[in-house]
Amino acid sequence: MRCVRRGFTLVELMVVVGIIAILVSLLLPALNKAREQANSIKCVSNLRQIAMGLFAYTAENNGYIIPAFNLPQQPGVSTNYVAGPGVIMDGWPSILNRDGFVRAGAQDLNTVFYCPDTIDVYGMSAGQTGTYAGNPRGWIEWPMQFSGPTYGDSDPQVAVAWPAMGFTPIIKCSYWFNAYNPIGGSVASIPQNDLYYSASYGFGPDGNGDYIGLHKTTNIKHSSLLVVVADGLYMGRQSVDEIGMKNSRIGYRHLGTAGANTVANVGFADGHVESLTSNQFPCSYAKTSSYAGNLGTTTLLQQETLNLTGPTVYDDPAGALQIFTNNNPGAN
Repeated sequence: MRCVRRGFTLVELMVVVGIIAILVSLLLPALNKAREQANSIKCVSNLRQIAMGLFAYTAENNGYIIPAFNLPQQPGVSTNYVAGPGVIMDGWPSILNRDGFVRAGAQDLNTVFYCPDTIDVYGMSAGQTGTYAGNPRGWIEWPMQFSGPTYGDSDPQVAVAWPAMGFTPIIKCSYWFNAYNPIGGSVASIPQNDLYYSASYGFGPDGNGDYIGLHKTTNIKHSSLLVVVADGLYMGRQSVDEIGMKNSRIGYRHLGTAGANTVANVGFADGHVESLTSNQFPCSYAKTSSYAGNLGTTTLLQQETLNLTGPTVYDDPAGALQIFTNNNPGAN
């Protein structure tokens, strides 16, 4: 007797396809969550490598902390800061790469300076991140210069290599750096504002004719609490740090209990890395009322208190609070 082979009927085929579709719908969220967790782990590794590079830089430079960027001495000018286009800012990622402390590698989107959950957009094309929530999760490039007539919020930034100083590769960076960065505004008193991890070297003068100098690690009072780098881009704006706030530079890229894009990985001055939510990220005491009015989950006072009880943006949080209190009697 000859055996007759019978193929799948249409109904059977549809049942199989339906089962596969159900399995995919069940597995896909788990796969996406696993991918997001893997990206967050890679981001944590990046921040640890950056922190180790910052340690190495300091050890090789007599205890001085790497500048956020340098404003170079201009020929025939006695001051370091010169307003206007054409002044190249090297940038801390470029310095670390050039001097061999943290190598960027050859691929723009697969380097230590690039979080794998970065949105592939230039986050500060007009000098600020604006109101689009994706911009703080984007990237910028170093070295750079402003192309407009002044260093201000409206001047676009332009990436430019600087071979004469050894800054040949242009580095895409998607991490925020805790630095005093007054570009676009006036400097009332450099000594009173010189309280963050790093600063934009050479900027000035303030009212006393002083210019921003380099910081030393001896200023840091609580290295395990001092925020150094974080998901985000550029630097400064410590007063604007929550999700949904205009011109925030902190990039909440990772999955948290509140859902996607609710957590930022943060590297501290002692080298460890944590994940912080929007209402856990500290802010500067100088947050203005306009920023405070945009707070989503915390009050201004709660945010500022974090600097004394948890993560801080200051190398000396108690000293910073005293300065703020002296300058702002009756605040809060």
